[in-house]
Amino acid sequence: MKSITKLHITTAAVLTLSVPTLTLADPTFDFYGQLNFGLFSVDDGTESETYVTDNDNSNTRVGAIYSNELGNGGTVKGHFETALGIDGSAAATMDDNDSDIDLNRTELRKLELVYASPDYGTFYAGQGSMSNDGIAEADFSGTTVVAYSSVSDLAGSFAFRSDGGALSGTTISDAFKSYDGARRARLRYDTASYNGFTGSVSWGKELLVVPDKREFTDVALKYANEYSNYKVDGRIGYQWIDETEGGTDEEVVSGSIAVLHKPTGVNLAFASGAADEADSSYYYAKVGYIQNWWSAGSTALSLDIFDGSDFDIDGSDSQSISISAVQRVDAYNLEVYASYRAYEFDASGTDYEDIDLFVVGARWKF
Repeated sequence: MKSITKLHITTAAVLTLSVPTLTLADPTFDFYGQLNFGLFSVDDGTESETYVTDNDNSNTRVGAIYSNELGNGGTVKGHFETALGIDGSAAATMDDNDSDIDLNRTELRKLELVYASPDYGTFYAGQGSMSNDGIAEADFSGTTVVAYSSVSDLAGSFAFRSDGGALSGTTISDAFKSYDGARRARLRYDTASYNGFTGSVSWGKELLVVPDKREFTDVALKYANEYSNYKVDGRIGYQWIDETEGGTDEEVVSGSIAVLHKPTGVNLAFASGAADEADSSYYYAKVGYIQNWWSAGSTALSLDIFDGSDFDIDGSDSQSISISAVQRVDAYNLEVYASYRAYEFDASGTDYEDIDLFVVGARWKF
C-alpha cells in the first residue's frame, strides 16, 4: 500500500510540475475584415453589360481570431471567418448581375482550432485551408487583388458564344482552372520550417456542400527564403480525390514559384497544374513591376498570360491575357485597382467569341 501511495504522490507531483508549462497567458481577440467592390464591364462578342459587384478574386469578408500563448512556448488559436453572402463577380451573368445577399453555410471560410508548437509544427482541426490551398498562388506582384493564377474568379459564370451568337454550355470557370486547393472540414499538419522548407499534409471532406461524399487528401511542400536582393517563394502539391461511391478517383498536381528583385521591384511568377482524369493542364506566367512613385503608397503593374488545354472539351484550348494596375493608399489600408482581361476558348469544329472584361475597384481592409 505504501508503494502505491508513493506512486500516486510521485505522479501528482510530476503533473503539478508540468502544469506551469501549459498555463495560459493573457488572451488576445482580433476582429478584421475587408470590403472589395468593383465596376465590371463584360463583352461576350454579342452582348455587353456593366454592373457593380463584389470582387471574387478576394471577396468581402469578416473574421475574428482568439489567440493565447502557452507556457511551453506554443500558441492556441480559434479562427472564424465568413464571407457576407454577396452574389459576386464569379456568379454574375448577362441576365443576372445584381449584388443580392444570400448568406448560407457555403459562405463560411474558417471555423478552426489551431495549435502551433515551437518545435513540432502546427496542427489544424475544423473548416479551413487544405494543405494545397494557395499552392498555385505564389506571387509578389502586388496585383493579386485583381489578377492571379485563378483567372476565372472575376467572371466565371459568363458563357462563351458561338460565332453565330448562341450561348454554349461552356462557361469561363469550365474553361479556366488553376487546380489550386480549397477550404474544407479537415485535419491538417504543417511541419516546422527547416531552412525555408515547410511540409504539409491534410485530409478532409466537403461538409458545406450537400451531397458531396468525396474525400480529399493533400500533400504539399513549400519553400520561402531571401537571398541578398532576391525574395523567393516556391510551392508544389499533390491532391488525391477519392470518389467513395463508385466514381472515378482523380489525382491533381499543381505548383507555383515567384521571385522578386527587391531593389528594382521587378517580379516574376509561374504556376502550372494537371489533372489525370480529365487529362487537362495549364500554365500561367506573370511579370510585375512595383515602385514607390507617390508618398501615398506603392504602385504595382503586371502583365500575365494563361494557356490551358483539354478543359471541358477534349482537344480544346483556353487562353487569357491581362494587364493590371494597383495603387496602394497606406494611410487608409486601401488598394485602388484597374484591370483588362481577355478570355479565348477554342474547340475542334466550333468557333467561339472572345469575352472581354474591364474592371475598376477598390479593396479596403480593416
